[in-house]
Amino acid sequence: MINNKRYTDIFKKLVEVYVETGQPVGSRTLSKILDNPLSPATIRNVMSDLEDLGILCSDHISSGRKPTEKGWRFFVDGLIESCNITEIEKQALSKIKENAMGQSIESILENASEILSKLSNCVSLVVTPTFNQTIKHIEFVLLNPGRAIVVIVNDCGLVENRLIQIPNEISATTLEQATRYINTRFSGLTLEEIRNEVQQDVEYRRDDINKIAEQLISKDLGFVAPEENDKVIIKGQSNLIDKSNEIDSLKELLNKFDEQQTIKNILDQSILGQGVQIFIGAETKMFEMSGCSIIASSYHDSKKNIIGALGIIGPSRLRYSRIIPLVDYTAKLLGSIIG
Repeated sequence: MINNKRYTDIFKKLVEVYVETGQPVGSRTLSKILDNPLSPATIRNVMSDLEDLGILCSDHISSGRKPTEKGWRFFVDGLIESCNITEIEKQALSKIKENAMGQSIESILENASEILSKLSNCVSLVVTPTFNQTIKHIEFVLLNPGRAIVVIVNDCGLVENRLIQIPNEISATTLEQATRYINTRFSGLTLEEIRNEVQQDVEYRRDDINKIAEQLISKDLGFVAPEENDKVIIKGQSNLIDKSNEIDSLKELLNKFDEQQTIKNILDQSILGQGVQIFIGAETKMFEMSGCSIIASSYHDSKKNIIGALGIIGPSRLRYSRIIPLVDYTAKLLGSIIG
C-alpha cells in the first residue's frame, strides 16, 4: 500500500503514540519524536496523503489523526514488530499447567481464560475442545432417576464430567455394569472409536449389559457430537466497560456475549487459517459497529489435530505486538496440556 519509507515511518510512529495515549496525534507531536526529524508542515502533508489513502482519519479538520480500520490492517500485516511474552506473563500462565492435574478440562480452560483476561486487560474467549483423546477410564454415576454424571479420564489424567439424561428405568447397578463393560473392552480408544465399537458389538452380543451400553452411547448420551458439545468460556467483560469510550456500541457488543454460537463462529474462523488470526472491526459482522478487534488462535492435540480455539477481544487500539505472542503462547500451552 505504501512503498515510501518516510510515509511508513510517520504512520508507524503515529500508531505507536495513539496506542499509548488513545488520542489523535498531531504533526507537532510527531516532529519531536521521529528518528529522522521532519518539520510539522512536512508531516502534515504526509498525513493528508495517508488520509486520502484511507488509512488515517480525523474527527475534525484541525484535530490530529488516528488509524482507520484499513490503517490498523496495514499496520498489523506489514509494520508490527512482535515481541516475546515477559517472564511475569510466563509465570502467570504456568499456573494453568501447575493446577491442571486432576482438574476437569472445563476447569482448566476457565483458569486459562481468567489468566488471559487479566494479562491482556481485555475479554478472553476459549472454546472448549472436543474430548476425543484416548480414554483411560469412564464411569457412570447415578444422581437420581433420569440423570447421571459421566466421568471421563483421558490417558493424560485430565478429567471431564458430563451431566446426562438417561432412561428412568436405568439403575445404579446397571450403570456399574455398563462402566465395567466399557472399561474392560474399550479402554485405550477415543470416544468416537468406543461408540463405533459398541455399535458393532451389539450386533453380535445381545445381553443386558450391551443393551445398556448401547443406550448410553449410540443415542449420544454422554458422548455428544463435537459440534453440539463445544461451548465458549468468556472472562473479563468488565474490561470492555473500562474502555467504553473507545467502543462505539458497547451495550450491543456485551449482548453478543450471551450468544454462544455467534462468539464460537468468530473463533471458528481462526481454525481456517494458520497460527494467530487477527480480525479488525467490520472484517467480522459481530464487530462492524463496535470498533473492536479479535486476536485468535486454534490449539492442537499431540497429533496436530485442532481441538479448540481461544481469543482476545478489545478495542482496535490494542497493543498488538504484545497480545499476539500472548495468544500464541497460551494456545500452544493449552495444546500441550489437553492434547
